[in-house]
Formats: sequence, C-alpha cells, structure tokens
Amino acid sequence: MEYDVLIRDIFATPSIIEQLSGSGGWSFFGYNSWLTTKPFVPNDLGPNYGPGVAPQLRAFMRAPVHTTPSYTIYQVSNKGSLTLDYYHLPDHRTLIYDRRTHFAYWEQPLALDSGNPLAVTAEQLKAICPEASLANIKKHIEPLNTAMQKYQINTRLRQAHFLAQVSVESDHFKATREYASGKEYEGRADLGNTQPGDGVRFAGRGLIQITGRDVYIKYGRYLGRDLTQGNNMKLVEQEPWAADAAGYFWLIYKKAKDLNGRADRDNVESVTRAVNGGHNGLAARIRYTANAKKVFGLK
Repeated sequence: MEYDVLIRDIFATPSIIEQLSGSGGWSFFGYNSWLTTKPFVPNDLGPNYGPGVAPQLRAFMRAPVHTTPSYTIYQVSNKGSLTLDYYHLPDHRTLIYDRRTHFAYWEQPLALDSGNPLAVTAEQLKAICPEASLANIKKHIEPLNTAMQKYQINTRLRQAHFLAQVSVESDHFKATREYASGKEYEGRADLGNTQPGDGVRFAGRGLIQITGRDVYIKYGRYLGRDLTQGNNMKLVEQEPWAADAAGYFWLIYKKAKDLNGRADRDNVESVTRAVNGGHNGLAARIRYTANAKKVFGLK
C-alpha cells in the first residue's frame, strides 16, 4: 500500500492540483486545454484517419502528463467533463480530480487502511447509533468513508454531525428510500416536481434522502448520468450512490446552507434545520452527535 499512500500525498499538494486542473505549467495536458485545442496529432497519422489509426491515437492520448523518479501521471483523454478530470496511473487504476470539491480520489476506492486516518469503523458507527444493526452498518460503512473524504467531511466534529444526521435520515441504516410513497410531493414546484407522477418518481432516496426532480437532475449531472429516465433514479437506493448522494447533498446541493460550517460551530439544531427543513428527530440527532463525539474523543 506504500505506492497508494504516496500518490494520495502527491495529490494533496497545491502545485499538483493546479497541474491536474490545467491551470499549472502543463496546460496542454489539462482537460480545459483538451476541450478547446484537441490533442496534437503526429504527421505520420495523416489528414484522414484510417483503420489502423485508432490504436495509435489511443496510445498517444495516454502519453505521460508528468514523470518523476517516483511516479508518473497519465491522463485518460477520452473521459472527463467540464468538472471531472481522469488520470490513468502506471498501476492501471484511474484517479479522478473533481474541480468543484478540489478533491482527487480513486475511481475504484482504496482499502481503508491505505491512507485514510479518519476512516470510521463499523463498530464505531454502531456505538454512535446503537439502534442500527451491525449487518446494516456494514453495507454502508465503506461508501460512507469514501463519501466523507470526497465531500470534505474531514474532521471528527464534521463526521460526528454528518453521521448523526445520516443515522436518523436512514432510520438507523435500514432505509435508503423513504417509507412514504411520495404522493405528497406531487405538484411541489419548490422541489421541481412539475410533471405528473414526479412525486412518486422522485421520492426521497439515499442515506440523506434527496427528494424532488430538481435534485435528481442536478445530482445526475454531477454523476454524468440522467437520473430522471427509466428506473435510473433507483440507483440512489443502492451503494455507493446512497452514501455518495448524502455527501453531495451535504457539500454541494446545500452549499448555501454551509453544513460543514454549521458542524464546525457544533450546533445540532442548526445542522438539523438545514438537512431536514425542521426539527424532526432532533432528540435522536442530538444523542447520536454526543455519542459520536464520545467515540471520537471530542469534548
């Protein structure tokens, strides 16, 4: 796991973040530049691409972005978007850099012992939320740890508030879809439910239940898939999306509410109001936050 930790440490440095986002010295390889200039094509490929050109071009598109004696960064140039950059590394795994959260993470998550000192164990989460079964907790613990890293829930106090809220919103990790049908959301323009059937179709899902057409559209764009078509919205009931959606809600969808800032101020009522819109389950949220602070050794 030494190599994995080395890469994680490298990506934590501002200079590498700048280089990966295309704002550093190697702007040709940044995805910003890729979108506007396209890759340089060697002369021997010719003006008209023949049948043998594709393999050569794919190989060229994975040329090193930067190489040192200890690591090499490759860009996967046929993937990515305006907000996500993909980098193919020598061990054949892919790192993703998210420009919105300024976080680089593995496309396939690392083992929890390979560089996440704030990883929460299933046993710790059980102590935080005693009503939850260990079996249910184990279904979600790894995606939750990944989501907390990804969405800047990166202090023990932030984790205490986030996990307390998730514990209540998911009914002690028993539900990734709300128990009600969603009919009560029909016609709710404030949720973006403007089409017949939207209430049921876009009922609350995830460990913090995202609800309404508006958030499903926005989260789908974030993921790069349409969550409004067919049964795609049901993906949010499954891991890793159930935990990831909770992190997305916490940091991005509710950005104006500054949930991490509220957690930093250690105000359970304020965090609850931003998450829930009211004070449902406030006593349990207070208790779970206190449990988490005790588990994490906070005063």
